[in-house]
Amino acid sequence: MTHAAHIAFIEHELNGFHQSLGIYRQQMGAWYARALDSMSDGLDMPSLLGMDRVVRVGDTQRSVSISDADFSTVARCPAGGVLKIESTFESVYDVPIGDIAVEVIGLDDGSSTLIQLDEHGKGSHVCAAGGRYQVRVQGGVSAQQVDALFASYAGLTADLEQWLRKQWEGFQPYWQQSTASAIGSGVLAGSWAAIREAWDGIKRVQAILEDPLKYVEQLGAQATRLAQLATDAPKVMEQAMLLASDEAALFLLVRTAMLWLDALPPGQMAEVAAGFVVSLLIDLVIGAVLTLALPAAGVAYLSGRLVKYGGQILDAAVGFVKHVLAILSTFMRAVDRYKAVAIRGVVGGLRQGTLQMRWRARQNAVLRQKEAVDDVPVSAKNPAGDASASADKTVTNGCPVSMVTGEELLTLTDGTLDGILPFEWTRVYRTSAVEIDVGLGFGWSHALAQRLVVAGDSVVWTDHENRSTALPLPTIARPAITNSLAEAAIFLGDLPDELVLAQASRFYHFRDGVLVAISDAYDNRLRISRDVLGRIERLDNGAGRSLWLRYAQGRIGAVDYQVHRAKGREPYEWVTEQTVVSYAYDDAGRLVSATNAVGECEVYRYDEQHVILERGLAGGARFFWAWERSGKAARCVRHWASFAQMDTRYVWGDDGRVTVHNADGSQEVYVHDQRARLVQRVDPDGAQHFKSYDAKGRLTVEQDPLGAVTAYQYDDAGRLVALFPGDDEPTSYEHDNGFVRVVRRGEAVWKYERNEQGDVTRKTDPDGHVTDYSYNKQGQLIG
Repeated sequence: MTHAAHIAFIEHELNGFHQSLGIYRQQMGAWYARALDSMSDGLDMPSLLGMDRVVRVGDTQRSVSISDADFSTVARCPAGGVLKIESTFESVYDVPIGDIAVEVIGLDDGSSTLIQLDEHGKGSHVCAAGGRYQVRVQGGVSAQQVDALFASYAGLTADLEQWLRKQWEGFQPYWQQSTASAIGSGVLAGSWAAIREAWDGIKRVQAILEDPLKYVEQLGAQATRLAQLATDAPKVMEQAMLLASDEAALFLLVRTAMLWLDALPPGQMAEVAAGFVVSLLIDLVIGAVLTLALPAAGVAYLSGRLVKYGGQILDAAVGFVKHVLAILSTFMRAVDRYKAVAIRGVVGGLRQGTLQMRWRARQNAVLRQKEAVDDVPVSAKNPAGDASASADKTVTNGCPVSMVTGEELLTLTDGTLDGILPFEWTRVYRTSAVEIDVGLGFGWSHALAQRLVVAGDSVVWTDHENRSTALPLPTIARPAITNSLAEAAIFLGDLPDELVLAQASRFYHFRDGVLVAISDAYDNRLRISRDVLGRIERLDNGAGRSLWLRYAQGRIGAVDYQVHRAKGREPYEWVTEQTVVSYAYDDAGRLVSATNAVGECEVYRYDEQHVILERGLAGGARFFWAWERSGKAARCVRHWASFAQMDTRYVWGDDGRVTVHNADGSQEVYVHDQRARLVQRVDPDGAQHFKSYDAKGRLTVEQDPLGAVTAYQYDDAGRLVALFPGDDEPTSYEHDNGFVRVVRRGEAVWKYERNEQGDVTRKTDPDGHVTDYSYNKQGQLIG
């Protein structure tokens, strides 16, 4: 960007700096306002505060989080009648967390006593020898405590903004005069990638404070001094470790360092390569936290990390942490406000006569990129006008019968076109489509029978199952539109009259509403050619393989697998290697038989309105249907076979409920809502399952027969960002460009790096093991 634009950018960022923690505050308020709601307790974990605690009893230990409200370990009062209590950080040194109130609860007599731990995190309680006790730390958090905490953040934000503005007053004249380029050119402060990488990187400071001697290489002699500080000045170390766990304060430091780096005079930082800017940003924040504990340690860390950049950069970085140190020192005077909110829960564990509470910082804040999402969640409808999910996602019974609409959803695969982008030739019989013939007879559709019809400002997509979905027509102003309920998206193609529909990792290319190609993320393509009547003639994979469709009396009579080959010097031509499948029809235009490549044939029989009555397999097994109502509105009331084990009856209600009567006398019940979503299921043994959905049709809560509740949380684009499996550890998902980048489950973290197409190129497991993957230009895994 130009220097004028860069100056305007910095001014804009400074003007908005005071709003840095706005989202944090909203989420915190929402969580504490509903802290007593067990579901909210899982769904709205606070975005910035929280610590794991290790509870020790004898030689055993267990790590639990603040969300484990029902967890407790019973501690028995020692023979001396005094229960000693200690509160420390989880580290190799006993750094205390002091000046907090705890409640000692007698489980035998119901007594409750408040104990104030001293500055060393120690206290004692006179107890009945052999009695059972628990300790509750900050069992409740008041709105006043949260307000007081954020008042501290407001002060820190204001102090950092004031300091940044003073720095900018000195830097701005250089920008107005200089012709050099900035290291970030405004990209750093506004870059999502920079924020994300910095957030991941600054967690290193927690590990350094927990065990400084592991970082002798980075800290030199200051590692020993930092370790000694834990013993000689535990109060100082406590403040540093609390700051390292305070994600709101760390976030403010990241924003401050970003703006400061981008505002620096352009010539001063010219020697820093752009690729190292984020690394420098991380080091600045870590150096600031270490300096709070031991100024020399922060300088030593920066010296070791920044020496490769030269003295000018090192001096600037040291100046940054020294200025920020003064601001942080003022902020940390209000540390008790942070402890009152962050440290809480029911704990208890006896070790050598002392009840020990050990705390460790945990990451609760997940930075998510705000995306502009144009989502129109509309249910697809079958030809009868009923909401309908795809066949593979519809709850079915038997051969299969939809438990939503009562229609038959017979899906069969007759052949495959192999290659880099494989394709299955499938056909689907749907009872509600008995008035529609797309080339396979009434009621049947096939894998290429997709079409678009544009009507005004909307477009109707009919998929390969004869389901129709209405979508807004993409325009230049609105080039891409998603339908999270259908798990599909439509957008403008590269050609003027091209629309592309994306679903299940495939892209369907339409021109003037006609399907012309299928592609994947690597632009591997299947091209469709048509005859003079507009009928599909060939599906070509571009590698000398194709499916050739032959027609008889206006319908598909056979599908041939062909290869492109030449004899000697003769021209290349398509040669049939085998007939994949052939079809026969009756005089009414109904599919009555399908014969595969080895001559096996299955047959079909229908009523006068083309509703299926019988299916016969090549091996002799036969399946039958009986219906209520007629034509496309027909619902199956009995489905049985030529063998005794299968004979099922269905009793339909008008409220979305169907009762299934099995051959063995057992019953099942399925209940769907008006958008074809399963909301209740009753098993043959009477066990009940429940599901709930949000306004966009996404599953949010499900409950199993034992009462265990699993909750799901999504971002604005409909991607799963959190899974709360009842009493088990929650799992969170972070996305980048639509793909999962990080998965967190408790302390375990899985990280994924991907290429532009979304395939994983590097995977890091919770133990730090790294696996690399490589692909060729067609997307095939080669290493």
